[in-house]
Amino acid sequence: MSSSKPAAQTTTIQNRDPWVVQQPYLETGFERAQADVLEKPITQFPASTVVPFAGQTEAGLQAAEALAVGGNPLVEAATQQLTGTLQGDYLNANPFFDAAVSAATRPLVEQYQESILPGIQAGFSGRGRYGSGLQAFQQQRAGEALERQIGDISSAMAYKNYADERARMLGAVPMAPGMRQAAYMDPAELERIGGVREALAGAELQDQITKFMQPQTAAQDAISNYMRLVSGGQYGGQTTTQQPIYRNPVGEGLGAAASIAGIAGNLFGAQGAFPDFFSG
Repeated sequence: MSSSKPAAQTTTIQNRDPWVVQQPYLETGFERAQADVLEKPITQFPASTVVPFAGQTEAGLQAAEALAVGGNPLVEAATQQLTGTLQGDYLNANPFFDAAVSAATRPLVEQYQESILPGIQAGFSGRGRYGSGLQAFQQQRAGEALERQIGDISSAMAYKNYADERARMLGAVPMAPGMRQAAYMDPAELERIGGVREALAGAELQDQITKFMQPQTAAQDAISNYMRLVSGGQYGGQTTTQQPIYRNPVGEGLGAAASIAGIAGNLFGAQGAFPDFFSG
């Protein structure tokens, strides 16, 4: 009779316990978390958390606001001047035009009065025909010539004055959008100042909301912090062991014989085929 032979069986055991050396530290941490978090919720800072405006900032804002409300006289004057130029208010409104024409034609007038007219009179007087009709005709022609010269000079100066002013009008056209935009500088400055004040007011409102909500959410925040503190880390592991398994040869032989008989029955039929095979 043969003896049974042991066989090896592998067994794996999952272990989810923390490391044994770590366990006392975790227990201490749990106790401290409960004592320091759940039993001591965070209290709200008693004073305001918003920094108010400094005196210099407030003074600067007030000065800028006063300027913005009062308007910029330079912009207003420039706008009026530009508008008048675009409308042609200065085309025939040069207050110095007549004086300029007088200065330009004065030499002609003086020459006529001091030279041309006395020369005509002296010539006719020397020939004994002073006061004659021919003398009057020549004096008239000389006066007409003087008028034509003055008129030509005046026309040339008037044309140049008109052309110069038209050039200024055309040059003012590209400036119009910029002047229009400059009109929005004061409102924009007011909006900027208002935004600064609104930012401070918003910070103060948020400070009040925070103080109001903190007592409402203190318990939830404490529990959240508690769970975050106690649920960290990775624990556990696995252990693999091998255990012997004993086999029974007698039982295994009987089982094999039964298996063979079943196979023979299938091969030779169920009615006496198997006994006839061994008879004789």
